[in-house]
Amino acid sequence: MPENNIPKQTLGVTLSEPRDIRRLVQRITSKAFQENKELELAGRIAQLMSCWMKAFELEKLADIEGRLEVLVSTSLT
Repeated sequence: MPENNIPKQTLGVTLSEPRDIRRLVQRITSKAFQENKELELAGRIAQLMSCWMKAFELEKLADIEGRLEVLVSTSLT
């Protein structure tokens, strides 16, 4: 099957951390506003904003957990 040997094309986007998701959502939303399609894409933009908020929360939660670990480790010694 020669069609299985065709390499996949990638978009060049790596989503390994919450900030990567936030950056991608910002880029997509910005493009929609630049093209004056914010009303046409309002539902999609709302979903993207929800993803942005969740990624923001995950990033902040990781920061809080790190600070808490430092506090606990220093208070135990």
